[in-house]
Amino acid sequence: MKTKTIDAVIPRTKAPMKMDILWRQYETSLIAENKSPETIRGYRESRRSFRDFLEARRLPDDISSLTSDIVREYIIYLKNKPKFENHPYTPSQQATLSIETVRFRLRSLKAFSSWLYFEAITEENMLQKVKMPKAQLKLIEPLTEKEIQKIIKSIDRKSSNGERNYAIFITALDTGIRISELAGITLSHLNLDGGFIKVLGKGNKERIVPIGKHVRMALLYYIQKVRQAPTECTYLFVTNNGQPISSNTLKLLFSRQKKRSGVTRLHAHLCRHTFAINYLLNGGDIFSLKAILGHSSLAMVSRYLHFTNSQITKLHHRFSPMDKMQLK
Repeated sequence: MKTKTIDAVIPRTKAPMKMDILWRQYETSLIAENKSPETIRGYRESRRSFRDFLEARRLPDDISSLTSDIVREYIIYLKNKPKFENHPYTPSQQATLSIETVRFRLRSLKAFSSWLYFEAITEENMLQKVKMPKAQLKLIEPLTEKEIQKIIKSIDRKSSNGERNYAIFITALDTGIRISELAGITLSHLNLDGGFIKVLGKGNKERIVPIGKHVRMALLYYIQKVRQAPTECTYLFVTNNGQPISSNTLKLLFSRQKKRSGVTRLHAHLCRHTFAINYLLNGGDIFSLKAILGHSSLAMVSRYLHFTNSQITKLHHRFSPMDKMQLK
């Protein structure tokens, strides 16, 4: 059986098409499809990562390099790549990229390959048979009550920035919303009387996220007593200059709070995990959790059940009926 060569798959041109040209067209398509800026930013980072790999291997940065064999080599390259390698601000670490990052990089390339096929730029989907690396099921350890209290105590609430940061932290813990969603909250989408926020999530999908009484009071105090912004600024959380706070600034705030509190594993996304696990432990169900978090499938939230099951085991060990009888 004859195997197809690259020339048989790609329309015949004088030279293979440059990846940068095609990727710019792909980004235009994503924008036209109303994909979120966060998604486009992530895909752009995946493009840079693949370009770095091709350069390191001295492979051409054109469509001839988008083959199953080369991309499988790229997966191995990513698995062995140190975290923050060549990062302009963060020093490289001994730990390698997480499997989630590797999967996202590959998912971006596979989506690009599918787009090339559907746009009739290639005659077949080049990466259709490349399988995703198996995801690791890790037991997610949420922030403990002691750690949460430690973080809160480290926030200087006597300052306007401290009061704002306190409101940001407890809102993240009480809602589980993503960092980009937190930055994107507008005053018009905040309903303190009704006790909910209208959140614009991935794929520009709106959803209703409830907030508790304590967070409502903290947000009301922040808006009335602390927040200073021009009347035309519609965003809830603002900087000292009254400008909307960005996702990167929020990440920096969490990084600084990690150092101040001594809770070294603190990061913004851990608040999302902590909310989800505590929501289930406090009696919430997985279906409403899926709606609050904005996940498209139950598979995404089922991982939190593994932790709650382990917690139930610990509780049973403390309150086992037969153990209590033996003690008596």
